[in-house]
Amino acid sequence: MNADRRGRALAAMRDAGIDALILGREANARYVSGARRLWLAGARAFSPGCVLVASGDVHLLSTSDDGVPPDIPIEHLYPITWNPANLMARLAAVPGLAAARTIGFDALTPLMESLLSSTFPGAELLDGQAVMLAARRHKLPAEIDALRHATLVAAQALDDAIAAARPGVRERDLLALFERRACELGTTVPAFEGHFGSVFAGDRELGAGDRVVLDVGVLLDGYEGGLARTIVCGNGRVDGNPAEDLFTTLLGAVKAGASGADLLAAWDGAGVARPTQPIVHGVGLGYEPPVIGDDDDELAPGMTISLRAEADGWVRRDAVVVTETGAQPLLHPMSG
Repeated sequence: MNADRRGRALAAMRDAGIDALILGREANARYVSGARRLWLAGARAFSPGCVLVASGDVHLLSTSDDGVPPDIPIEHLYPITWNPANLMARLAAVPGLAAARTIGFDALTPLMESLLSSTFPGAELLDGQAVMLAARRHKLPAEIDALRHATLVAAQALDDAIAAARPGVRERDLLALFERRACELGTTVPAFEGHFGSVFAGDRELGAGDRVVLDVGVLLDGYEGGLARTIVCGNGRVDGNPAEDLFTTLLGAVKAGASGADLLAAWDGAGVARPTQPIVHGVGLGYEPPVIGDDDDELAPGMTISLRAEADGWVRRDAVVVTETGAQPLLHPMSG
């Protein structure tokens, strides 16, 4: 899969007329390198953590070859340093980078823009994030398998949390149980802090008959698996959930060529008030475009999206693969 992903990134670079990419976003670095470095949560300033040149060579900011694929030689690793002059000197020594006429970046801080402009004065700095999103837009079969695996882990951990959702249990107890089970099933990285009745799970105890929205996600080998269900405390999943019917309606509208307007029309046709959150967002190495509700990108075969239905306080969310004829849930139709 690493070679295929890198090939797609190189093709997107050629299409955009970009000679080299300097990447700071971990999802992009993982896509072109396959390296499994420590993935830090939250915002951080841009750092040139990965370089991809037109020859296909990858250079990585890493103090160790642990988690680095064998096709990236140790000579292509450069260490963390607090001295920006040392970092720029190391980048300038990357074969194929100093001679690049166009360099793409997936993010830039003013300081890094100044330093890189000085280090590569003959290069034009271009938008590399658009290049990477184009490469990542259509998933490889192996990526779909990785997404399916991650989704299954999230679903299995959520099933255990649902079974524990009894009167007197605190929201944060469900969060802890979910995260423990996710660890036992193979991942220690949540995609986001799960929704367990409240946006931020706290000490509130569930009461008999409470309607509880559970929205969860995990990252497994970088790929996001997530889903949302609504239960009634003490009864678990119940019949007559209006979000289920709406989800079925939306699922029928998902197909190649469908736009955000088409999906919103299907939503409106169900007679349900429009939601406060996007009804679709791309899913892959985390949260990705398109975000339907904020833009109007058309769906295309091979895209993987998270489809969300919300009706009268009930929520249903699942990840699906877009095909020429419709949508294929990553979970088996009878699962979750």
